Amino acid sequence: MSLQESCKETIYNYVDEETQLNAALTGEHLEYVQMVIALLRAEYAQQEIDGKTTFTVPDGIAQMLQEECPW
Repeated sequence: MSLQESCKETIYNYVDEETQLNAALTGEHLEYVQMVIALLRAEYAQQEIDGKTTFTVPDGIAQMLQEECPW
């Protein structure tokens, strides 16, 4: 699995496609969905620059997302 595919899969683990669609359509959990996507995309960009081949979520980001999770 590529870095990009691995990042996409990680995003879906935090907020699946249905949750993302609901956020876009109704605003439900919109802030959390946006936070997940923004943080993980930024981390992806950094890992790509660093030459990583497998996406990993740093402990600090994982902890923040766990603490902020609305469900």
